[in-house]
Amino acid sequence: MTRQPIYIAYAVTSDKEGLMPVCWHTSKQRAGEVGEELALGEGLKFYGVLGCNHADYLAMNSFSDDHRLNAKKP
Repeated sequence: MTRQPIYIAYAVTSDKEGLMPVCWHTSKQRAGEVGEELALGEGLKFYGVLGCNHADYLAMNSFSDDHRLNAKKP
């Protein structure tokens, strides 16, 4: 498996968790750009991007089916 840094964009939520991952990318700038658009599209405030050094990005290639961003839109 390939290991490389990935960057995860987060949005602020109103629940007790406080932060929710909205996307990840191998480019910090791209994670921020996409993350900000996704957060705003969901009516959330963009928080920022955090790096994950030497993460296995193949294991991070999708969010779970029950993740908020994967919910069906009405």
